[in-house]
Amino acid sequence: MPRLLQFLLTICTFLLVAGLTAGADLESAKRAYQQKDYAAALKDSRALAEQGNANAQVLLGRMYLMGQGVLKDPDTAVKWFRAAAVQGNSEGEFLLGSMYLLPRSDVAEGLKWMRLSAEQGNQDAQLLLGKAYMEGAPELPRDPVQAEMWLRLSAWDNLPFYHAQLTAAEKEMSLEQIAKGKALADEWKPKVGAVPHAKTAAQPGQKN
Repeated sequence: MPRLLQFLLTICTFLLVAGLTAGADLESAKRAYQQKDYAAALKDSRALAEQGNANAQVLLGRMYLMGQGVLKDPDTAVKWFRAAAVQGNSEGEFLLGSMYLLPRSDVAEGLKWMRLSAEQGNQDAQLLLGKAYMEGAPELPRDPVQAEMWLRLSAWDNLPFYHAQLTAAEKEMSLEQIAKGKALADEWKPKVGAVPHAKTAAQPGQKN
């Protein structure tokens, strides 16, 4: 899945430096982060993250991944992304899935979290899942119908870039595949707070 991984790296790099989505409790941390006051953002987000706030956990994970206010520490970033993901936070699921997919350390695990995020309506996860189905791999057989569905969902009311990915993929599909995928997209409903069925990991600082 080399083309997908290269594409994923580009997307994730863009997302990690893009604006944040945070609740009212994270306003001070969000403001400090956007102003590049990483020391303040780290202090504010860490306290909330340790209390189990999923949005704060995502922000803290970003900072460890990018080395903002702290030394780069991908393992700690994964810990915080996972803490958010097991709570059903779609951004945490997307970033955790990306951490497994980027180095191909565990493609199956990465696809699991990417799917959970996509099922909640995260359009970046939908885009990458669609491209994964289009490209195919041992862990995920090629399926243009599924690719059409996820790529179409990712493009819905979205930026031109996402529409361009759908258009490019459809050039490699039959009319029947496009029609079936479109029908699936029309019927699709988001699964809010989607989490894995297996027992989830404990929050950092908590016991199993």
